[in-house]
Amino acid sequence: MPYVSKKTEPGFHFEKRNIEKILNNLPDPIFVTDRYGNVLLSNSTTALTLDLSLDQLLKSNIKDLIRKGYYNKSYALEATEKKCKVSGLLKTKLNIEQISTSTPVLDENGNVIFVVTSGKAKQKTDKCAGNANQEVLDQRKREIEYLRSYVLETDKVVAESMSMRKLLFRAHSVAQTDSTVMLYGETGTGKEVLAKYIHRHSKRSDEAFIAVNCANLPEHLVESELFGYEKGAFTGASSEGKMGLFEAAHGGTLFLDEIAELPLALQSKLLRVLETCEVRRLGSHVDRTMDFRLIAATHKDLKKMMEAGLFRSDLYYRLEVIPICIPPLRERPEDILVLALRFLEGFNKKYEVEVEFDAAILESFQSYSWLGNVRELRNAVERKVINSLQEDSVGMLEFNLAENSCFSQYDCLSLLGSDGTLKEVTRRFEEIYINKVLRKCNGRIGDAAEKLGIYRTVLYRKLKRFQEEKDRSVN
Repeated sequence: MPYVSKKTEPGFHFEKRNIEKILNNLPDPIFVTDRYGNVLLSNSTTALTLDLSLDQLLKSNIKDLIRKGYYNKSYALEATEKKCKVSGLLKTKLNIEQISTSTPVLDENGNVIFVVTSGKAKQKTDKCAGNANQEVLDQRKREIEYLRSYVLETDKVVAESMSMRKLLFRAHSVAQTDSTVMLYGETGTGKEVLAKYIHRHSKRSDEAFIAVNCANLPEHLVESELFGYEKGAFTGASSEGKMGLFEAAHGGTLFLDEIAELPLALQSKLLRVLETCEVRRLGSHVDRTMDFRLIAATHKDLKKMMEAGLFRSDLYYRLEVIPICIPPLRERPEDILVLALRFLEGFNKKYEVEVEFDAAILESFQSYSWLGNVRELRNAVERKVINSLQEDSVGMLEFNLAENSCFSQYDCLSLLGSDGTLKEVTRRFEEIYINKVLRKCNGRIGDAAEKLGIYRTVLYRKLKRFQEEKDRSVN
């Protein structure tokens, strides 16, 4: 009979679903293994740090995870062997460093029944360990609420590549604070998407998200738009006055995109708002106290602009609290397929068509440099869908027709190339089947690799080889 407080409401039982709720409301990694290293219970935070889904983790054994490189060692296995509590530093597949503590639970004969393992972020531990001031410790005690879901809101954010997974993990951690975030990235990389992601996962998520593109505001209207104005403040002003965007963001998040375009004169006023948390409307003598979280973004190098005198150094250092750099699309080709297929699904619904991309198109997407990044990819997909409305898109459907014939007729060898060697025919079949599975998985490399029963890196190598062979045949 488990020990349960007498204060527990009647009818409450620690069933598995209740235990799962408790685990998933803990902010740090925690999981339970048996004496053989099989994972019995876990929260989604643990799975995220290992780059696994929760279902995958719950089917895993610790020894296999170490062998496959999901993390460098296990203190759970050591605790089982030593039959005592052990802890130490470990590093996960995502290069996340944690202080891991494993505590064995023994039966009456001293045998290990199961092991409870919990983790703490190394940075958090390091910062708190040497600080004796209890007030500071209390301030830093607020735990980071890590991602609860492995899919990372797939309807909003694509993170198939390792670089984007790490970036989202960092962004989600940062979201729990009120610190100013400075987003860097080329045009079209999705800076506003990431800013919204941070807002959605912050304690301000129920409040407003106000996005302002500093480059689109006419210079003579920037100040009135940001700060607002009282009635009669200037010629043409509304007779009722107007609330500024700073005020509109009160309680929520203010996103200043293209902040490098903010005029120098207004940079000093923005700095004052950030330092004092006060806003004064044009034509007013009253300061209004504001409470908003600032996220800024630019595609330019603010440090170089500061050194050239084009951006205020004091504002630069005020903004550069938590810099996050979004990698360009060409540096994360794993995300291209997923994005392309997602855009295709959206445009098919919008234009009420059923266009499909063959393997050649998807491979050409991956090999292209995409200087316009995600925005350029989206435009390219829409252009292909629209073109399909105006012409007979045989080329786009060619692969599907061949594939359907291959799997619906007995004479599939003619389609695969019966004149070739066994190796050549097998390779052709492999390419067709891999691309079929990829489409079924909506381009998600991880899901496709799992269905195919191969490692993700093996799948990448095969796709690369297919492309290289096609390039050689063209040349």
